[in-house]
Amino acid sequence: MSFSATDSAFEGFRLTRRAPVAVGLWALLYVVLMLATLGLMGPSLASLMAEVARLEGMASPQPEDLQGVGMLYATLIATVLPLSLAVTAVLAAAVARAVLQPTGSAFGYMRVGMDELRVLGVTLVLFVVFAIAWTLPFVLVGVIGGVATASGQGWLWLVAVLLGLAGVAGVIWLLVRLSLAVPLVVAERRFAPFDSFALTKGRFWPLLGMAVISVVMAMIVGLLGSIVVMPVTLMTGGLERLAGFEGASMAELLQGAAPALIAFGVINGVLSSLQLAIMYAPFSAAYRDLKAG
Repeated sequence: MSFSATDSAFEGFRLTRRAPVAVGLWALLYVVLMLATLGLMGPSLASLMAEVARLEGMASPQPEDLQGVGMLYATLIATVLPLSLAVTAVLAAAVARAVLQPTGSAFGYMRVGMDELRVLGVTLVLFVVFAIAWTLPFVLVGVIGGVATASGQGWLWLVAVLLGLAGVAGVIWLLVRLSLAVPLVVAERRFAPFDSFALTKGRFWPLLGMAVISVVMAMIVGLLGSIVVMPVTLMTGGLERLAGFEGASMAELLQGAAPALIAFGVINGVLSSLQLAIMYAPFSAAYRDLKAG
């Protein structure tokens, strides 16, 4: 099978049509993640929404006003991040399995095993690689910019701008060259975060085009979903309703904000699962076709 970037870009839509039950189960897992987040951080989430509402009412928030929101956000992320990473690994492996092994559809292609551990490990390794690749050029840009300011040599600003653009281009190049790491790990059942380099050699531009198409399609789905969500949010109050439960117990929170939480969880679970399929499936299709070719 020859690789077609355009054909692969729409694999997510074919997947949702071929395996709607699996996509529904992925949505259910997102709802479970939201409920777990609420169970862990319910009162803190209400405090966060209350702080955000207060900031929105201020004409010119001061740094000390932002500090409380920042601390609440940091606490929320630190608490939920491990669970979120685990769920992401399960779902990323499920999407790859749905494309590469379509007959094994039990439990929506979701498993908990070595494949998921390998996907989690690869995800963490790539996160570190991209963090370094993104940080180093802009540290140099900051240093060169500081020297340019101190010395008054304007040409150094041109060097800084060019270096910043080169850094962005380098990160995009790295993202494309390593984009097949997850489907490769699932298909070959081995920890190989950098073997994607060999598979994507000479395919940078088609893969970049495929990625752009899939991201745009996911954004369109999100935009259409927001139009559907708007009247539901107006009827239930959305998560902003939690701002009125600052300091309330978990029981009071659930009793007063249940409709808003249920609506938010179900709708966002469905949208997230659709966007997951649209954005992740193309890379598994590209791996399948490139490997076959």
